[in-house]
Amino acid sequence: MTGGSTLGSRSARCRLNVTTFVVATALVVYWISLFYGTHMPLPPGLLPGHSDKVIHFTSYAGLAALLMSLRATRGIYPWSSVLARGFILAVYGVFDELTQLFVNRSADFYDWCADLVGSTAGLASVTFVLWCLRRSDRSAEFHATISDGASS
Repeated sequence: MTGGSTLGSRSARCRLNVTTFVVATALVVYWISLFYGTHMPLPPGLLPGHSDKVIHFTSYAGLAALLMSLRATRGIYPWSSVLARGFILAVYGVFDELTQLFVNRSADFYDWCADLVGSTAGLASVTFVLWCLRRSDRSAEFHATISDGASS
């Protein structure tokens, strides 16, 4: 092995470790903030009607996107990885709703449904973006191979 290739692989590993650290830190901070926010008593009249469903959807979409992004820092993943994260988020959503009963908030089945839909949207968004990026990379490699063959 040459010194240059070792240095290059170390540099790539360092970038990967930094990216993983940043995404993991963002995930932990976000998840703690989400837990704190869902377990604080709400002032009366803060959320009229069913407007909290949008908050549930958005919060869990963000959580799912961060969770899937953390997995993506380790490279290509199987569909079972996406499903496992969906299951973790579904179970956490139940836990989140039930533990709200201890702080004089209500556990609402429809809040959990909004959590599930948001989780699905977050997981699907990251998976779709990564699929598009990989497809774009393969397309660029294919076109480079064709142009190299044509110039020979």
